[in-house]
Amino acid sequence: MSDLFSSRVKQARSHYPANAPITQPAPYRQVKPANTQFPKAAPVILFEYEISADFTRLHYNPPLWLDLHPHDFKVTLHLESPCYATDLYGVDMVEAENLLKLAIADLPPAVNDSPDCPDGTTEQLCLYFAKIKFPDPEIRIKAVKVYECPERATILRLF
Repeated sequence: MSDLFSSRVKQARSHYPANAPITQPAPYRQVKPANTQFPKAAPVILFEYEISADFTRLHYNPPLWLDLHPHDFKVTLHLESPCYATDLYGVDMVEAENLLKLAIADLPPAVNDSPDCPDGTTEQLCLYFAKIKFPDPEIRIKAVKVYECPERATILRLF
């Protein structure tokens, strides 16, 4: 695991108690005895989760639109993860939200200045956010939705 990724995981998991081990695998996996909350025939249930965050950035869309202007963007990650009978939950949503916010913080004031978004499009922003790596390999990004205003969204579905 790279130093940057380890650092990001530590930041994303900062909400855990100080004495909690922040290691792999995810701290919420295999932490409780099997119980009766799951049907006996289903040792695993697949859950879906959504994490969203708002951010403001400048962008322009060359070669057609060259005026640098702000948007109040919103990004939503649609996640999927199994939850086994011994897991506390399938996704630590605080950790997922923290990772999303760290990805947003890495975007420059003008999204076009990011090597991942040179055209400043919502399509490129979807692809950028789809690259978020979760420390728990059970988590899968199913879709990324980027709004440039409340009425307009671009959706990237990952299969």
